[in-house]
Amino acid sequence: MNRQSLIKSLVKEKEIHETYEVASKEDIEKTENDLNCKLPKSYCDFVSQFSNGAFIYMIQEVSAVGDGNKQILPMQRLSLQRMTSVETHEMINIREGGSVNVDHLIPFSLDHNGNAWCFIVNQMIDEEYIVAYFDSHNPKLYGIMDNFNEWLKVLINNREEVIRTIYDDNVISMELGLG
Repeated sequence: MNRQSLIKSLVKEKEIHETYEVASKEDIEKTENDLNCKLPKSYCDFVSQFSNGAFIYMIQEVSAVGDGNKQILPMQRLSLQRMTSVETHEMINIREGGSVNVDHLIPFSLDHNGNAWCFIVNQMIDEEYIVAYFDSHNPKLYGIMDNFNEWLKVLINNREEVIRTIYDDNVISMELGLG
């Protein structure tokens, strides 16, 4: 599924999601200016064509831009440092190998466990960033995916929290401590 067909799929079932008014170009620019980085094209399409922040299938939150809305904060107000004990410039290990500087992580989806899906913003490829799940309790990255579009595709196809579709129960309960 390409970016537009994913959004069309969500729009077709809009009544089963918690949605808000779409974002304007100015909302996106405000967040980009506040974060001092460009947002990925697939995410910008999501907030400007579907909903500026949403609870997809009432299970997976996607952050807003601009000033946010009555329920969902704009992503520039989210902070991994407030979620956990990581320090600025700290390197965060990736489960499958490697590491990323915490300053290169921008959360775009919080979950009820205090963890977040993040854009890894140190390298943009074709107007997109790699995304990963940040475990705030034992700071580590899981579930590396090519971009927001791929993440959204997994969510739409499975209608389940994305992290739970990527890993088996061993990783979910033993490593991440998710019930």
